[in-house]
Amino acid sequence: MAVTKQGPSDLQWRDKYLTLNEKYDKLKLQVGTRNEQLRRGLVLVSLLAEGQSAPLDQTLADLRESMRGSTSDLNKTMNTLNGQIKEYDLSQAEHSAALAEKISLMAEKLCHCQIPKKLVSDVRALRKAAPEALNDWQGYSHQLEGWAGVLATLVALDESSDDSAKGPWWKKVFSKEKPSPDAVEEADSQSVSDDVADNDEPAEPGFSTIAREVASALNGLISRLVVPERLHQRSDELQKRLDDGLHWYEFVSVLEDTSQFLLDCLGSGQEEFERFLHSLDQRLQAIQTMVSDANSGQADREDARTNLETMVRDQIDDIRGVVNGLGDLGELGSSVRDHLTTIVRAMEHYQEVESQREARLAEQLEVLQNRLSEMEAEASQARQIIEDQKKRATLDHLTGLPNRAAYEVQLGEELMKRSRGGRSLSFIICDVDHFKHINDNYGHIAGDKVLQLIASTLRKNLRDTDFIARYGGEEFVVLLPGTQADGAAGVAEKLRASIEACPFNFRGERVSITMSFGISEFRALESTEMVFDRADKALYEAKKSGRNRAVIA
Repeated sequence: MAVTKQGPSDLQWRDKYLTLNEKYDKLKLQVGTRNEQLRRGLVLVSLLAEGQSAPLDQTLADLRESMRGSTSDLNKTMNTLNGQIKEYDLSQAEHSAALAEKISLMAEKLCHCQIPKKLVSDVRALRKAAPEALNDWQGYSHQLEGWAGVLATLVALDESSDDSAKGPWWKKVFSKEKPSPDAVEEADSQSVSDDVADNDEPAEPGFSTIAREVASALNGLISRLVVPERLHQRSDELQKRLDDGLHWYEFVSVLEDTSQFLLDCLGSGQEEFERFLHSLDQRLQAIQTMVSDANSGQADREDARTNLETMVRDQIDDIRGVVNGLGDLGELGSSVRDHLTTIVRAMEHYQEVESQREARLAEQLEVLQNRLSEMEAEASQARQIIEDQKKRATLDHLTGLPNRAAYEVQLGEELMKRSRGGRSLSFIICDVDHFKHINDNYGHIAGDKVLQLIASTLRKNLRDTDFIARYGGEEFVVLLPGTQADGAAGVAEKLRASIEACPFNFRGERVSITMSFGISEFRALESTEMVFDRADKALYEAKKSGRNRAVIA
């Protein structure tokens, strides 16, 4: 039997195998140790992340449990966790935006109070930084530290003053009662003084002064209105609110309620006036018919009277001739002649009276005809006034564009056309970027001029068939008949570029103007609210991603 000897190559392969096997065991041990460390770290992180939201907490608990099971369970849990984290990020962004808005309102309220100028600057800085700061926990910390410092300063101010010397700011900020007009006026004066010191420019009138003038003007307008009986209670309530004084925190709501009340009154008055004009038209037509009939009847009566007179005179002449021919019949002839004379005189008297009556009737008919013409002219003028009132009621007085009420009417008409013809219809909502910054830095006069310039620019860059309206504040809406979403995006981009290129200067300083756009297209079986909501979300995304852009929903 032959014996096979192992050569050097066989020994090398054996040693190499043993060496690799040893390395594999070490790597396996290291991987196992690392996986255990990662598992523990993941558990700790999941425990640390608890408390953010209930659905996320449940998914994290499922994740810790699935780490003990199969890989498929773990993958499923990770996919669920990924989706919930995205939803959580979106909700946090919305929450941060809402919180930033509340901080802005609180800051605005504080700035109207009697507080030191340095504290006003700190409050404005915190308000300005809030939208960006609230995107992470560090920013939250900075905001809390800043507001804690503001509150500490306010408490120190309160503690350093006597009860009789406390400024109205403390009650305005923390009291449930409305601030007094005097306190508001003092706060406005302080705020205006600070602005003058900062800008070295003439200050605009304080809020309290403007509020009193606005309240007086609105009260005078309401008092001159003819209020329908069904609106008497609303009128009394609105006038009482105006008499109590307009405060800054309810200024907008009072103006909106007053505007709606005026529209309701005008609408009711127009309806009643239109009914009156319709009734007047019917009466005028009846009078016209009566006048025509009267004229025709008068002519007929005139002909009948003339014929009767002629016939009677002929008969009298015949009788007179016969009587004269008899001549000598004595008393009979004399009596007949007397009767004939009496008849003739009576006829002459009747003719005279009838002529006078006819002259008076003709004069009355002429007066009635003239009055009828005047009433027709007045009715035509009234119709024109109603048309002018309707036009003014649907126009925005500042920009000259159609207002929100006109937009609602136009939207209904476009939807009817779309339902009949099946053509496309797109919607764009436009919002001025940093418009509050323009008002705060340049004043409301500059803000109004910016809105007028934007309205003119947008209108020039749209088709005659397109419809644009001022929806409210710095927001505009556009309806694009026969246009799909992609085409609407091109229109929005054209509008965006035209606004960005607007050369606006205020008091020698160039003011940068940009707008953000949200676009949506009307879909089958979709309500107008859903279309508006999609466009509004697209606008929010445009704002969030840097502004000065258009986003399709």
